[in-house]
Formats: sequence, C-alpha cells, structure tokens
Amino acid sequence: MSDNWNPNSDANQSSENNRPPKTGGLLSNFKAQQSGRDVSKSQPLPGANSASSPAGPQRNNSSLLRGGYQQYSPSAQGGQPVPPQAGQGMQQKPQSPQAYNAANQQGLPAPGPQPGQQYPRQPQAQPMTAQQRHRMLSNAVDMMRRWSGKMAAVAGHQVQPPAPYMDHYRPPSTPAVEMSPSSASRPWKRSRTLRINQQIRQRRMKMHQGGPKRVLVIALLSLLGLVVMAAFGSSAYGYGYYMQQQPRMEEYANQHIDQNTRIYDRNGVLLYEAYDNTSSVYSGRRVTVRYEDVPLVMQNAMTSIEDKTFWTNSGIDPLAIVRAGTSSYGGASTLTQQVIKNLTRNNAPTYQRKLTEAAMAIGLTQQYSKSKIMEMYFNVAPFGAQTYGVEVATEDYFGLKPSCKVDQVCVPGISKLDYDTKTKKHDPILALARASFLAGQPNAPSATDPTLGTDNKQRALDRQKLVLNAMINQGMTIDGKPDSPRITEADAKKAEDLMAKQTFTPYKHFMLAPHFVEYVIGQMAQALGGGNAGAHAFLTGGYNIRTSIDINLVNYIQNEVTRHIYQPDVQKVTGAYVTLSENNNVHDAAVVVMDSKTGEILGMNGSADFNSQDPRVNGQYNVAIHARPPGSTFKPFDYATAFQMGWNPGIMIHDGETIFPTHNNVGQMIPTTKEDVLAMSDKGVFYAPTDYGQLWNNADYSVRKSTAGSLNIAAIKTMQFAGGNAVLNTMQRLGINDQVNDGLAWAIGARDITPLQMANAYQTFANNGVRVQPQSILDVWDNLGHNLFHYNLEKPVSGRVFSPQVSYLMTSVLIDEPDRLVEFSGDHDLSFTDKDSNCAVNYYCEHQVAAKTGTTDSFRDNWTVGYTPDVTVAVWVGNADNSPMYQVIGITGAAPIWHNVIERAVGYCNEAIDGVPCGPDYHFRFSQNPTWKFPVPTGVTQTPLSAATGLQGGGQMDYVIDGQAPLQP
Repeated sequence: MSDNWNPNSDANQSSENNRPPKTGGLLSNFKAQQSGRDVSKSQPLPGANSASSPAGPQRNNSSLLRGGYQQYSPSAQGGQPVPPQAGQGMQQKPQSPQAYNAANQQGLPAPGPQPGQQYPRQPQAQPMTAQQRHRMLSNAVDMMRRWSGKMAAVAGHQVQPPAPYMDHYRPPSTPAVEMSPSSASRPWKRSRTLRINQQIRQRRMKMHQGGPKRVLVIALLSLLGLVVMAAFGSSAYGYGYYMQQQPRMEEYANQHIDQNTRIYDRNGVLLYEAYDNTSSVYSGRRVTVRYEDVPLVMQNAMTSIEDKTFWTNSGIDPLAIVRAGTSSYGGASTLTQQVIKNLTRNNAPTYQRKLTEAAMAIGLTQQYSKSKIMEMYFNVAPFGAQTYGVEVATEDYFGLKPSCKVDQVCVPGISKLDYDTKTKKHDPILALARASFLAGQPNAPSATDPTLGTDNKQRALDRQKLVLNAMINQGMTIDGKPDSPRITEADAKKAEDLMAKQTFTPYKHFMLAPHFVEYVIGQMAQALGGGNAGAHAFLTGGYNIRTSIDINLVNYIQNEVTRHIYQPDVQKVTGAYVTLSENNNVHDAAVVVMDSKTGEILGMNGSADFNSQDPRVNGQYNVAIHARPPGSTFKPFDYATAFQMGWNPGIMIHDGETIFPTHNNVGQMIPTTKEDVLAMSDKGVFYAPTDYGQLWNNADYSVRKSTAGSLNIAAIKTMQFAGGNAVLNTMQRLGINDQVNDGLAWAIGARDITPLQMANAYQTFANNGVRVQPQSILDVWDNLGHNLFHYNLEKPVSGRVFSPQVSYLMTSVLIDEPDRLVEFSGDHDLSFTDKDSNCAVNYYCEHQVAAKTGTTDSFRDNWTVGYTPDVTVAVWVGNADNSPMYQVIGITGAAPIWHNVIERAVGYCNEAIDGVPCGPDYHFRFSQNPTWKFPVPTGVTQTPLSAATGLQGGGQMDYVIDGQAPLQP
C-alpha cells in the first residue's frame, strides 16, 4: 500500500454537497469516540480556509515533524480554535521512543494524546538528546506513511505507486500558506535524515548478503588496519625511545675513557704502567689514539669482518638486531653498536640491550662523523683478555711502542704497523699481516688472545684467515690506498705465515726504580687534586710522564749499595775485610742524585732491597723521602749563616769542655770531673757535648779545620753567635720547613731531615747560593700527544738563599781534602784523588768535589753529602728499624757509596777497583763537558789571617769577602 498521502488534495477535504469526507476511517472513528461528536461533522484543521482556497485547508505538519502533535477543538462561533476546558477529555503521559517504535513495528498507531487533548507540561522531564530527536522524527514519518496508505484503502482509492520522497518542512512558527495547484502536485523530497537512515539499512542488508568472501575481505582489511596502527605505534614508540636515549648517548660519547698512565725515564725507557684494575669485568690496559694514526689497512681489515657497510649505514642493521634479540647470544652488531656496548659496559644478551644500542647508534651516527666513530671503536674495543684499544694490543703483540719527544706529538705504535723492528724496514705485507690478525681479536678476545697459549694462538690464526678472505672478497688493497694492488691469495698466504711465526709473550706488569716511581705517583696525584680523586685521575688519565732519572744510573746505584752492604769488602780506615750487614749490622741505604743547576733528580734509591721483608730493610719504605737525623752534615748551615754575618773560614773557635746552661741546671753545682759532667749531661741536667769519641781537644781551631774535623763545640758556638732563629730562617729558605729552634743540639743535626732535602740544601752551595726546587717530572703528555707540562731547564723554579761569595766560602771549606787528613788519615773517598792524585794534598787540584760526613749518636745514622758544580749526591746508611750499627763512622758507611756514585754521575768509573759494572754512558746536561772546578766569584779574595786569632795579618791565607776582613785590635 502506498505511503504517499497528500493532505492538500480535494479527496481529503469535506464537501459542501454532502459528500462524505475521506477521513481515514480508523483515525476518524477514534477521534469521534473521544470527543463525543459526529464524525461527519468534522471541521477543517486550524488555520485552513476551505471556502477561499481552491486546494482546501492545509494541514500543519510542524508538530508532527517535531515528534508529536497538538489539536484544538473548534469553537461554535466562527470555527476558531479554543483551548480545551478543564476536565475535558483525558490526558495521557508521553510515551517513550521505545514504545513508539514497538507500535510502529506492529503497524499500530503510536500511543499519544486524543483529539481535543494536549500533552501536559512535564517540568521534571530531561531534554531530548540529538539521537532521541532523530529516532522520534524517523518513527513519526514511518507511522504517517502507514496511516496514509490505510486511509486511502478504506476510502476506496486505488493504491498508487509511491512517489519519490520529498522534503516538505516548515518551522513551527511559520503560518499556513496557500499553495498553488502546480505546487500542490509537486512530490516531496527526502530529507537528509531519511537518506542517511536508508543508507545505513542498505549497508546492513548488503553485509548480510555478502557471504564468506565479504567476511574475508573485512578480516583482511581489519588486519591491515591493525598492522598499520601497530607500525605507526611502533614508530612513535621507537622515536620516543630514541629521544629518551639521546642524553645517555651524549653522556657516554663524551665520557672520559679510562686510559693507562705511563712513567718513563728521561731517555724514554718505560718504568711503570699504571691503570685501574679495580673492575672485575673491565679491568685492563688502554691507550687512546687518533683516527689519523690508524693505517688504512687496519681500518679496512676491521670493517671487512665486523661491519662491511660501516661507511654507509645509519649505525644499525635491523636484521641483526632482531636475530640477536631472539637468540641466546648477541653478535652481528655494527661497529657503531659495538662502540655503544663498550662505552655502556653492558654485555647482557637481551632485546632491551639491542634496542638501547640501536637508538644510541643512530644518534651517534647523526652527531659524529664516521671517522670519529671509527676512532672511538679502536680505542674502546677489546683486543685481548685484558687489553683494550688497538694501541696496547699493538705494543703487546708486536712490540711497537709509542715515541714522544719534547714539543712534538707522540707517535703511537699503531702508526708503525708496517715497521720491522729487526730489519728496520717498512713492509706492506707485514702491515697486512698484523692488521688482519688484530681485526680478528674483538670477536672473542679472551679465546683468541695469543699470549694465553697455543690453543688461543691457533684460534686467532683461524680468525685471521676469515678476515683476509673478507678483504679479498671485498676487493681491498694491500695498504688500503685505492690505487694500490688488491690483495691476492698469495698475499694472504704470506700474511698468515708471518703471524704463524710470530712469538707472543704474556704481558708482565713491572716497576723499575720503584721508590722513585712511587714518589712521582704521589706528586702527580697531588697535582691532580690530591686524595682519592687525584689518585683515580692519575690511574685513568692516560698520561705519559717523562721523568728526570736515568734508569741506568739508578741500576748502578742499586748495584753499588748491594755490593757495599751485602758483599765483603775492605773497610776504610780500619782495613778490615768484612761484610757490613753481617759484621756491623748495616742493612739499609738511601741515595739521591740531583743536577746542581736545574734541580733534576737524576737518581733515587730508597732502600737496599725493595722486595725485602726484613724489618731492618723494610724494602718498600723509601728512606730517601723520610726524615732521619743528619748529624754533622747539618753543620755547614750553621757556618754559612755566620758567614752572612761577617765571619770567614779563618775565624778561630775554641774547642774544649763546655757546659751549656739549660732550664734544668739552675742552682746546680758544676761537677769537676769529666765523668761526672758526661753523666749529668746524659741525664739532661747539663748539656755538655763532646766530639767524636767523647773527646775535647782543648785548643783553638779555625772554622775550616773545625769543619774538616767535624768538631761539635765549634758548630754549637757558631750557632750561638749567629742565633738559633737566624739558622732556622736559613733552613726554611733552603726548603726545610719542619725545623724548629728547640735547643743547642739542633746545631749538630739532632733534628730529622730527609736525604732529598739534604741534597737540595747542598745543591744551593753548588749553584752559587741559588736553591732550585727538586724536579722529578720533565714532561707530561696525554695519550693523544698533547704536551700538558714541560719543565724549562733554562728557567727552573729557584730562589736565592746565599750570595755567591758566601756560597763559595762554604764550598772552599768542604773541598779541603788536605785538612781532612787529621780525621780520615790516608782515605780519600771524599775527593777525586783516584782520578787526580794531586787532590790528596792540594784542594786547588783540577778535580774538585765538596763533601761532608755525619754520624748520629749510637751509630744509628751515617751520612755523606757532597757536590760538584754539576751534580749533588746525598747518601744515608743505617737500619730501617732504627737499630744501631756497630762502629760505623762516616768514612766507612756512606762515604764509599757516595764516592762511586758521584764519580759515575759525572762520567768517571773505575770498575777495576770498585768491582761494579759501569753500565751505559749517561746523557745528562753536563755529560760531555763536566765542570771539575768551582769558579771563584768576584768579591772574594784570599787574605792573610792570624793562625792564633783569625784576625787580619799573619801567615795563614784564607778566603774573605771583600771589606769584611777582621782587623787587629
């Protein structure tokens, strides 16, 4: 039946000729029953004018389109609508859209108000949503379609085919308008809402009619959508993860790489290699190099086996990442990823690690050049069980060591990969052999480290074959240059044979000149901040330190100490052929050698045997930098202070029994016998020092002779003249700041001073009164060759303590070998008499040397300190546990060691007499042309002085500063 009902047609209007109106049957009867009126007398709809309009009255559709409609009962006068009266008809609650739709589906009228009634207002009702209004509109339209068809059938009209849907909508406020005949016949057009509703129904029907093919298409499309969404989500997550890892990548890329610190002697001999071995996983040695120092053949060998697309890839290989993440082991990473792995120190075989490496590798490639990444790889990759970086591997496996020169960049060993140390020639096949061998190491460094046994070496050789085959397949050249010949099978065979013949020895950690090396380490750590921070910076800083010592001289010193203490020898003065360690309880010694002009420490030995556990030796205790009482070697400082106040070497001092007052002897009676004096002096009641052998000479001696005879009374009286504070000031200017003016015994060496300090103080006399700071470090480079520190020998750190004239006065006293005959008889170990026999009787000889011995109470310490214009040497012997020696005087304990060492330092050696091999010649500043005599400065002249009083006049000649000669009374 048709759902096209035109309310404007004549057939639907009342007739004046008593034609029954076409009311729709069921709807009219329902209205009549409700209103109690005759159906035949129904009135036109409100607002219609049937008399004047040809088309008849119009129906108001606005209320219908709004989801319900409203009717008024016509009044008796004039047909005007009037509001319904109270109690008229009945009211019915609005029905829900669900009830409306249920009635619509059964073909029944939807529940609603009856004629003459209206919906009561419901203030408590909630406003309709857009979806509810849309449903109400659709259901109302469908209901009207069904009703119009039923009405037409009841009225006897023939059912016509449905006309196209037309949109016929007029707002509620729009008044009814008469329509022309032409417009009345125009069909309705479907509204947009109806079209959308019908399209949805048609899609549902097609989906049910599509069958399995349609389901499959939908499933595939859904799957594709999920894949696209997953890909997009993964990309977004990957980008976010990449951005998250970039700060860490920057941190790792710019972090300090732990590197070895190496200490060399002045000639480039490696003394010690320091590195941080506290880590159980990454403890090892590493030296960084620059990219330009790595030969092209080494670069090609590495990329051929580890990452053949290194120069073109973005830093990752996606397939390798998936493969490594899904397996139980890693591998197949690019060189860039390996750099990240070694920087992060993470070897966990997990997908998370691979993802992190990939993100960082991409960032590393974007921010750094490929050459820089290659440099990083060669510096952090493992090339052995405890060998990190290609430079250390090159040195360990092939003996190629770096070379550093002053004001030049260090040349690393890797840059000399083609150099044959035996033939002294360059061989490209040798470079190919070494490069291919090294390139095979990072894959499994612990398993292929050739220094760990024959099995490891064979695995390394097998790995080398893989590298060479890869280089051949990729068309690489022998030396890496594009215009060079490509590698052939014959070249590869030669390279394999060279490595098969190579001998690999395990790395041995050693320390030469251990006491001096530890002294340097302490100085470096202090310069780098001190404490744990300074020590860590030293261990990991990658410094190359060129020191001041000559290891050959240090070895000579060690041999000299060993021979003199632990081997039998003829002892000076006594002539006994004994061994000091067995017969005289002498077990330890310390020696310091300094350059008199520059302050360089040329040699240092801190004990007789570094490895000895004997408490009398305590081998690792460095006596050279630990204080001991210097004894009579302190006395020159007393005299030099007095020389600054006008004294000269000819001043006479009485040496006799002298009781010096102390705070304990106030009111005490002075004893009359020597024994009582010494006994009370030992108890501290008096201070009554004696000379060696508890003697007093009871005579007058000049400063010169008092020094030669090491007289104590003269030294104490000299300090009394100068004043204890003046001597203390002299010591502080000499760099010995731990001295205090605590009594007269201080004048004869009762306070502790280190051998290094004593050598430095005597160096001041040798250098015309200018003290130079002791210097143990000459140059410091980093591992990239930058010279961080250089000691300028022309401008050493120095300061004047004495005038040249005062210094020479003291030197003239200390070189006086003839005056020492009284104490040392025919022994001449304090002079160069074995080189120049004239020096035994004439201190004006051509080979002068100044010296002073010293021995403390109970023979606990024995010293000899002396110098030439070029070199200063201080020697101490004794026992580390401070136990006393037996009858060891200065000339028999330290003097023989001092004599041989100072002669060897200036280039002279008498192996036939001494019995110690001379070793190689030295290359010191003065080696080619040493200064054998002390020049006499201007302002100092020899003046005749009285041998009785030391005043001007008489037959005794001595040096006096101009204008300071003492006059006769």
